[in-house]
Formats: sequence, C-alpha cells, structure tokens
Amino acid sequence: MQNDGEENEAGGADTNEIIVVSKKEMDEKDELIASLKVKAEKMKSDFARYKKRTQNEGEAIQRKTSGELVRQLLIVADTLERAVYSYEGDAGRGCEVVDRMVEGTRSSMEMTYNQLLDASGIVPIAPSAGERFDDELYTAIEITQDPLLPDKTILSLVRKGYMLNNELIRPAEVIISRGGGEPVEEARDGENGQAKRTRESKSGTIISRFMRRFVKRSLEVELKEIAEREQKLGERARELVRNEEILRSSVKELDLQENEFKKGEEEWTKRKEDAESGVLELEQRKEVLEAGIRESKRQLSAITDTLNEQMVTKDKIVVESIALGRYNEELSEEREKLLNDINEMEGKREALNYELADMDERRAWNIEEQSKMEQKIVEIDEKLSLSERELQKAKELVNTESEVVRGLVQRKESLTAEIEETERVLGVSHETLDELDCRKDKLVIESIALRRYNEALLEERGKLLNEIEIDEGDTSEVEEDIDEEKKKKSPFTISTQFWC
Repeated sequence: MQNDGEENEAGGADTNEIIVVSKKEMDEKDELIASLKVKAEKMKSDFARYKKRTQNEGEAIQRKTSGELVRQLLIVADTLERAVYSYEGDAGRGCEVVDRMVEGTRSSMEMTYNQLLDASGIVPIAPSAGERFDDELYTAIEITQDPLLPDKTILSLVRKGYMLNNELIRPAEVIISRGGGEPVEEARDGENGQAKRTRESKSGTIISRFMRRFVKRSLEVELKEIAEREQKLGERARELVRNEEILRSSVKELDLQENEFKKGEEEWTKRKEDAESGVLELEQRKEVLEAGIRESKRQLSAITDTLNEQMVTKDKIVVESIALGRYNEELSEEREKLLNDINEMEGKREALNYELADMDERRAWNIEEQSKMEQKIVEIDEKLSLSERELQKAKELVNTESEVVRGLVQRKESLTAEIEETERVLGVSHETLDELDCRKDKLVIESIALRRYNEALLEERGKLLNEIEIDEGDTSEVEEDIDEEKKKKSPFTISTQFWC
C-alpha cells in the first residue's frame, strides 16, 4: 500500500511535467502571434512611409523643373519688356511710316510677352503709383521723402515681380516715399517718364509737319536726318531679327525641356504605378497574415480554455491524491492488524501477486510509452523552434525587402525575387505548422487509447478481486479492498485523463 502511494506521488510529478510542457507551447504560440503582428505593423508603416516619400520626391522634382523653366522664361519676359519700352521711347520723331512700323512691332512684342506669361501660368506683379507698400510682394530699392504722401507709399515701379501657383518667384522692385521730409520733384521722374516721352514724341511730330509745310529751305537737312533715322531703324530692325531668332531658339529649348519634363513625368508615373502594384500585393499578403493570426488566436483561446479545465481537474486530483495518501496510511495500520487473519490466503495471494506483477509490467510499459510521448513532444518543440527560426529568417527577408523598396527604381527585379523567396518560406512555415497540428492530434488519440487500456486493466483487476472475495467469504473486507483499489488508480491513468 505504501508502494502504491509512492507511485501515485511519482505519477503526480509526471503530470506536473506534462503541464509545464503545455504552458511552454502556449507561450511559444503567443510569441509567434506577437512577432507576426509586429511584422505586419512594421510592413504597413514601411510602405506608408515609402508611398509618402515617393509622392514627396515627385512633387519636389516637379517644383524644381517648374522653377528652372520659370526662371528661363523670366529672362525672356524681361528682354521683351525692355524691347517694348525702348520702342515707346523711339516712337514719334518725324516719320509717320516709321512710327506705324515701330508701333506694330511694339504691339506684336507686347502680345508675345502676354502670351508667354499666360502659357506658363505666370502672374506679373506690377503695383501702380499711390498703392500701399507690401513687404511680402514688393522690395524697396529706393526711399524718397515726400511730405504730401503717406509713409511707405509706392511712387514708381522699377521692375515687375512674378508669381507662379500662388508662390512668389520674384518680388517687384519699387521706389517708396517717406512722409515728413522736403518735397523732391525727382521722386516722380520714374512715374512721369512715360508721359514725358509721349509728349515729346507728339511735339516732335508737330514740329516735323510744321517744318515740312513752312520751312522748305531745311528740307534737305530733314531728309538727311530721315535717312540717318532710317539707317538706325534698319539697324534696330536687324537687331530685332536677331532678338527674334534668339527668342525662337529659347522657345525651342523650352519646348525640348518641356518634352523632357513630360517624359520624366510619364516615367515617374509608370514607376509609381509599379510601386502601387507592389504595395497592393504586400497588402494582400498582410491580409493573409492577419487571417492566420486570427486563426492562431482562436486556437490559442481554445487551448487556454482546455488548459484551464485541465488545471481545475489537476487541482481536484491533487486533493484526492492527498486524501488517498492519508487513507492509505490508515489502511496500512489496519493491514498490519489483519495480517494474522489472512495467512490462510497466502497461496491465492501469491497468484494475485503474480497478476499484480504482470499489471506492474504493463504499467511500466505504459510509463515507457509515456516517455516516448514526452520525447515526441520534445521533438515537436524542436520543430516549433525551427519554424520560429524560419519565421525570423522570413522577417529578415521582409526587412531586406523593405530596404529594397526604397530603391525600387534601380532594384525592381531583385525585389520581385526576394518577395517570391519570402512567400516560399512562409508557405513552408505554414505547412510545418499544419504537420505539427496533425501530430498533436495523433498524440491526443494515443493518450485516449492508453486511458481506455488502463480502464480495461482496472476492470480485470476488479474481476480478480471479486474472485478472491468469493473464495474467502469475507464480503465486507473485500469490498473495502475493492474500493481502495478503485481509488488508487495508476499515475499514468491520471495523466491520460488530464490530457483528455
């Protein structure tokens, strides 16, 4: 009886070891789920950053290209504006034909200037005299004192400013006033220069007509002056032709640069589409991983419920084993008292001991089977650790893939190869996990079979005790022995019930 109590204690130790292994499996699955979740979140953040960075790079390239194009157009616009103003100063000096030619050329150049600004989307900034100075749009290159005007009032415009897409490209250069000083007439020379030139041109035209009508003696002098002016106008016309050729060449260069910019934009659009396709593919993979994580969580919840039930069963078994140990001590004392009364049953007892030895051998065989099962569990743990290492390798491959995505333009082919390798490794990992689940189910079935086998052994032992009861005729004592044997089950039977 004491030997049976020691065996029960050994069985309780084996059961505790099995519980530790189950908890370890649960912890490993928790770590696996956590690592997969961290990996999915990292992949999501990496691709969000990559998408934002690609968009920012495209916008920066577009702004840079637009800025270079606008700067070149501003040079052309300033040249056209200076040419228009130069023709306004030379007009009206005695020849109507030349004045009409100059006016036609000036109007055509002014139209070209306006078309150039409209086509490029550039908005000129040209404040008029009397407006309030705005330091965000204008730059004061000269300050003139004028007590008749408020402080910081624009007197004249020196050079226009320009804006593109509501962004300031170049501020307008102006002359402003400072109130409270001495009046200076030169402060308005820039504002009234154009009016003076217009009056001079008109007076020149009137004088030329008066001279043609009333001063015939100076006709030859006027003709010489006209010839000289025609010669100057011819030189100016040739200069205009050269400027027009320069302008056309500049326009051609701008067209070529615009075509190159369009090609670059198309190329970036294609790259962006390729990158978006890669992002969609990775998002699909992420959804698959999330589905796997949800399934693992569901399985873990079921395992946790089963483990809680088994822990409750274990506590009950421990309490029962303690009670049985105390009851065994009491029975051992009573057994010493009854040894004198059962000497006659020694022969039959030897046969019973032989049967019990056979049962002990079977129990030892069951213990060996249990050790084999524990070895199988250890192998399963090793395979789980191997799968975890493979998942770690897959994580490293994914990290390498995220780095390759940063250089997607240059390493698109290598990225595709790494993605395929990662998918293959993940497929192998899933197959390994499915195989381990199948093995676990087989172990559960084997434990159920062993439990049923232990129950059959207990039934045979009960039959033998019934035969002993019939032979002895002492019904009450045999019933107590039977109850004692039923309560003292083998430790492996308790462990199989725990597994079930």
